[in-house]
Amino acid sequence: RALLTAPTRRAPPNAGASSSSFARLRRLHLLSRASTMTRRERASAATTNVRRNNSQKTHVSSLSDPLPERVPAWSDRPTDRDALREHFSVNPASRVFCNRSLNMANIAAVGFDMDYTLAMYKPETFEVLAYESACKKLVEVYGYPEEITAFRYDHAYMVRGLVVDKKRGNILKMDRHKYVKVAHHGFQELDADTRLKTYCDTAKVDQFDGGNYANVDTLFALGETYLFCQLVELRDAMKETDPSHPFTAKAFDEIYDEIRASVDLCHRDGTLKRAVANDPAAFIHADDALVPMLQSLKASGKKVFLLTNSLWDFTNVVMNYLCTGTVGEDKSAEWLDLFDVVVTGSCKPGFFENERAAIFEVDRVTSVLKNTDDGAPMLPIGASAAAVAADDSLRELRKGLEKQHKTFQGGSYRHLHAMLGITVGNQVLYVGDHIYGDILRSKKTLGWRTMLVVPELAHEMRCLQKSDARNEYAKIKELRRRRDDLADALQLAEDAARHGKNATFARSEYITDAEIAALEKESDAARDAHRDAVRALHAGFHPVWGQLMKAGNQNSRFAHQLERYACLYTSHCRNLVAYSPMKSYRGLSDAMPHDLGGDEEDM
Repeated sequence: RALLTAPTRRAPPNAGASSSSFARLRRLHLLSRASTMTRRERASAATTNVRRNNSQKTHVSSLSDPLPERVPAWSDRPTDRDALREHFSVNPASRVFCNRSLNMANIAAVGFDMDYTLAMYKPETFEVLAYESACKKLVEVYGYPEEITAFRYDHAYMVRGLVVDKKRGNILKMDRHKYVKVAHHGFQELDADTRLKTYCDTAKVDQFDGGNYANVDTLFALGETYLFCQLVELRDAMKETDPSHPFTAKAFDEIYDEIRASVDLCHRDGTLKRAVANDPAAFIHADDALVPMLQSLKASGKKVFLLTNSLWDFTNVVMNYLCTGTVGEDKSAEWLDLFDVVVTGSCKPGFFENERAAIFEVDRVTSVLKNTDDGAPMLPIGASAAAVAADDSLRELRKGLEKQHKTFQGGSYRHLHAMLGITVGNQVLYVGDHIYGDILRSKKTLGWRTMLVVPELAHEMRCLQKSDARNEYAKIKELRRRRDDLADALQLAEDAARHGKNATFARSEYITDAEIAALEKESDAARDAHRDAVRALHAGFHPVWGQLMKAGNQNSRFAHQLERYACLYTSHCRNLVAYSPMKSYRGLSDAMPHDLGGDEEDM
């Protein structure tokens, strides 16, 4: 979610997989003993976990690591005759991956979101501050129990791609078919029977949309989802120990909505903005590849624009720090040289649909909004030509802020296309981190080409390399083959016994019950060995939620939407510096199971 703006519409992302036997690594809050706990002890229980191995990185804990010092620039490659013909390889964690072929020579304008796209926030400071501020708002505004101010946030626990069941107080991870593979109530994993009965074996297929569900589709949403789990467990405990407290009467969906409202209050009242403005380095990763990447795009003749939901004052703070390293009174308009158009407070995804939205010019000194005629300056009623000329002269003295640039707030894609000289949507490549607000809606509505920034991808790639080096995937495929072979043999044996003939062996002997029992035992052992291997593989990515892009053996819901709506994806937009601004990206050939000729076994 963009910072410091009115809340925008949230909608679909996806989910992924894990497994169940990581009890020692999961949150075991032991709130079943809540009847003997004090309120302070309950708060402690709701924040104390049987922690993952602290040396193990997760998708989000890896975001605390400094960005790589340098991504090798495309323009720095050697240009002698022999070197030009050599294959140029980019570090896997810094690669740009292609779902749908895209020729950058056909792209006239490249746009960027700001939050978690150009600006990578440090979760251990920024998200913890947002979380703690939301807890205070819940107590002060909504009358929640005082002890929640003692809650602590483990920023490494949650991942994107999950779905919140607001009505039941559950967190879900599902595959691309919307089959729920993992479900937790609070921090406690639901047993398989409960999970299947609730979400899978139902008379009507649940689409997991509408008011009863919320998608964890941005990194900003991880803290509020973690807090929701804590409050679910606290409410369940207080139902037994303090049933008269007003908090126990709250429905789970009411709790979730009030968390969301509290987070929005923190964005609106300046709590986060002031902290970041005072010390940007404490909250934002510095990035030495950002400016060269933007300069490379402009030098290629493309228009470059910034389109963010954050308002001008905060955008100016963040972009000054990222592009020039300046803060406080030293801020300037120098960073605007990197962009042709800057649109703040855009209210995405509405920006891509609402053609009637008004667009305002932003005074870069005062942040005052000025009316425009579809982006063109308007002379206020009663203003004399002399007054306007004097005002223009004053503008020129304001540290050169006006230059040839324009900064705006609001508006719609119609205004942006006009300013950029764009006639058709597929001339635009937009880079963002929000699968719905940035990618899905811009692609479906306007036909923009899209690139999704997935910061967690760097961790995912490192884990994939480690698993491949240990030959885990080949081992799991062999376990899968053995499991299937034994399951087939057992079914054939049971069928032969039922029909009074033996089709399994060369001799026509009946299979005894003892032989069937032994085969059944062997089949169960093969199934358990395969399941344990898959669970161990997922645990290497994240001890609770597993691999981001997989749910069991299937692509996760998150991966499915990424594949469907993002033409390109990468761990950070800075990675574009390693590729030519005119590069033709090529997607892989699609393959269906029959294309593999039946030789390849699934995991």
